[in-house]
Amino acid sequence: MSKRDFSPSHQVAGEPIAKKRSGLRNKQPIDYIALNEGDDKKLKHVHPHTEAFLACFERYENTKSVLDSKSFNQNFASVDKPIKILDPENSGMVIPSPKDLGFSDHDRSLTVDDITKALGEDYPVDVMDIQTQQNERWSMSQWNDYFSKTTPEERDRVRNVISLEVSHVNRLKIERPKGVEENDLVNILWDFVGIEDTKPKVTRYILMSAANSYTDFHLDFAGTSVYYNLISGNKKFILFPPTESNLQKYSSWCTDPNQNIIFLGDILTDGTAMELNGGDLFMIPSGFIHAVYTPQDSLIIGGNFLTVRNVDTQLDVVAVERLTKVPKRFTFPHFDLVMGKCCEWVLSRSTDKNVKLEKMTPAIMKKSMEALIRYMEKPQIKYKPVNYSSKRILIKELKLYLDKW
Repeated sequence: MSKRDFSPSHQVAGEPIAKKRSGLRNKQPIDYIALNEGDDKKLKHVHPHTEAFLACFERYENTKSVLDSKSFNQNFASVDKPIKILDPENSGMVIPSPKDLGFSDHDRSLTVDDITKALGEDYPVDVMDIQTQQNERWSMSQWNDYFSKTTPEERDRVRNVISLEVSHVNRLKIERPKGVEENDLVNILWDFVGIEDTKPKVTRYILMSAANSYTDFHLDFAGTSVYYNLISGNKKFILFPPTESNLQKYSSWCTDPNQNIIFLGDILTDGTAMELNGGDLFMIPSGFIHAVYTPQDSLIIGGNFLTVRNVDTQLDVVAVERLTKVPKRFTFPHFDLVMGKCCEWVLSRSTDKNVKLEKMTPAIMKKSMEALIRYMEKPQIKYKPVNYSSKRILIKELKLYLDKW
């Protein structure tokens, strides 16, 4: 993730500022020479890592990791690899159509022009130049002119929108897949505690990628899982699991002064590569390090979510964030609050202290409980319990509960 300033230059009246969906890394300054001159002019339209990415994609290509919606929902706790949903129409995912929005008399796919009308032409959006990985604040009208009214050949640069969160936009009623809704830890905790605070705005993003866009290797904040529905276009993903070795190599790469000339896909191990086309629904489990290439103009709706089953992995990724000094504004909002509420939720699940934790639904694993206790014990983690007199008492009760495992 680059050290760029995402603070808004202006804001639509009455609209809260949503969380930016950025990769988890401090990217070194770009040093691609003469982007506008001579033989290097081609770099304006082709990222330098594209060739290495495509070679790596071919090496790891996977077309077999597929699952139907019913199996995904029923076996969510055991799905630990990126998968494509075979029947997205049965997943519970609902995206408003142009007809629903009143922009068309017949059924057709959603477009960037429709998104612009729904949000308003003056709505602000952060637009990333894929070469510099720097953002500029545009209006949706400007973005729509660039994306919808120019061909890839006519565009001055290749640009990408990856941080447009719209869960607060009432007109865009997006329903997430059933498996996501049921297993989102924030959903579970907010229902349990009845928290008055607004839920973290990381659940519904619109991504709009121009042809030849490239997003370098990154982790989604706090190791969140991802659902990713490609409305139109084409995307290629390369993903690596969050093993101890891969996370260590990733951390080293994040702080390497030569980061920009190193293709991380040649260093990490046990990769998988998957191609998405219009209509595909993709699920990325917690902590997968991934890069994305976009051969065609693409429109995507997706989002992030924490899970009970991946508490330990999520805490591992948070440790990487802090090791690599990711700015707070690029981390999961109110993460420590969510972890504290998770502790109280675990203890509330049963009045019978002999009920084992793995019998809970959704289940929390022993290693996750141990990781959660270690995290909460850190003096820098501030949390005021609702049902316990202090964080110390809360941790004591957690340890007693864990002893009954």
